[in-house]
Amino acid sequence: MVGSFLNVLVARLPYEKSIVWPSSRCFACYKKIRMRDNVPVLGYLLLGGKCRHCGAPFSSRYMWVEIGTGLAFLALFLGEIVFDWFGLPGVKFTPLGPEGVPSWRALALFAYHALLLSGLIAAAVVDAEHRIIPTQITYTVMAVGVLGGALMPWPWPHPASAAPVLPAHVPIWTNPDFPVAVPLGVQPWPFWGPTFAFAPPGSWQLGLLTSVFGALVGSLVVRAVKWLFETGFGREALGLGDADLLMMAGAFLGWQIPVMALFVGSFAALVLKLIEFAFRSEAPAPSGTPVSGPPEARELPFGPGLAIGVVVTWFAWPWLGPRLQFPFFDGTMMGILCGVMAVGLLAAALLLRRPAEEPVTAAR
Repeated sequence: MVGSFLNVLVARLPYEKSIVWPSSRCFACYKKIRMRDNVPVLGYLLLGGKCRHCGAPFSSRYMWVEIGTGLAFLALFLGEIVFDWFGLPGVKFTPLGPEGVPSWRALALFAYHALLLSGLIAAAVVDAEHRIIPTQITYTVMAVGVLGGALMPWPWPHPASAAPVLPAHVPIWTNPDFPVAVPLGVQPWPFWGPTFAFAPPGSWQLGLLTSVFGALVGSLVVRAVKWLFETGFGREALGLGDADLLMMAGAFLGWQIPVMALFVGSFAALVLKLIEFAFRSEAPAPSGTPVSGPPEARELPFGPGLAIGVVVTWFAWPWLGPRLQFPFFDGTMMGILCGVMAVGLLAAALLLRRPAEEPVTAAR
């Protein structure tokens, strides 16, 4: 059912159409789709992927988004609630156990992260089809992420006392004399550690700051990479929709995961590009024949790879987090790493810059 609603977003938002009115109907004959034909997955299969009235074909994307969303929700529930991948207290649920139903903590955790997952799926599918990511998706989901962050601040569902307490001689969490891993919560990490007096662990102030700071950094890191690469390469790179996607993820997961997800997503996008080449059905153009269509239409959108990067980094955080604790909570090291990466990106873009083509003049 959620996948069916995401299909509505994918089909209508790129054309700035209402997602409420009119009700579902065929885009060819504009006849209303019957209730039984609108049942997720089954409706598409029973109709054979065609309109009952005019026989116009429906995109198979409707079925695959519904199936994919259902499987993604199942995987999220199994990972976070049944197997308790992140080791959070009070959320583990045994389906055949005596509890009967998951605890309210488990349901709140699942609902919060399922909304993020839905936003990632919708943004990735729209970007794959239309090369845009509508702000109606990213900004709405981000707003709920900020609200949820204030209601479930780090280290929730751990008690506030679970936050690392620094002895007097240790100034920072990354000091070798204090080798304690940061406990994971619904918000995996706080925006900084140790936390400040005005935003102690478990307070709504810390949750709000973590979400807002995560959204801000998620957006700015893409914009910074975009500016550096465009400055060196001399052509457009990435898009502001990609910045909005990481902004949305940062509101739920803090700023550290989106920063790493940008690099993981780059590899994921490369894999998707290789898969596209491997399964491309169209025959190669004859020698000397120009490829039709604008360049942007032939390029793989970054949104799907970025969404995969967010999910992979998010679920790898129990392993990645302790190994990245030192640079992420040490201001000096973080500044050095940012400077090195900025110089590296600019240098790589300059090396990849193509010389401008000379204008062709007509011969007399």
